[in-house]
Amino acid sequence: MPSNAAVLTSLLVTERERLLRYLGRYLDRATAEDALQSMYFKVIAVAGEPPIADARNYLYRLAHHHAVDQGRSEARRRKLREAAAACLEEDETPDTARVALARDELERVARAARELPEPSKRIFMLNRFEGLTQREIAQLLGVSSTTVEKHIQRALRLLDQARAGD
Repeated sequence: MPSNAAVLTSLLVTERERLLRYLGRYLDRATAEDALQSMYFKVIAVAGEPPIADARNYLYRLAHHHAVDQGRSEARRRKLREAAAACLEEDETPDTARVALARDELERVARAARELPEPSKRIFMLNRFEGLTQREIAQLLGVSSTTVEKHIQRALRLLDQARAGD
């Protein structure tokens, strides 16, 4: 019996064009291609047990989740660009004091990120920088999804405190 990863990889290849059309409902062509590539890396890492009953459905659900995640990421980037543009419209040249305050805030957050306690640090990095879902992290580390969620919340709380200067 072939492994889940082998079945999903094969299906990903055969369903490629249909998946691109499906992702195209939510994303532009280039972003859909990126999402499909990212799906490949997730698919090859799928555990062998228990066997996936409906591999095609699993693959399309994965595609849907990637599209939603990409949409959220793009919305965040758009908001950041709009906020930056609004700041520049208000004051074309940020004054030295504002720049110094922003640098100080960034330094505090970066330091706090480096000093996050384990396993909160590892879980946060896997989630925010590697793009793994809470469920994927839970499977990878052999802990519950609730544990993963609590560690992410802890990391976010500590980083927010550092940003605020607490």
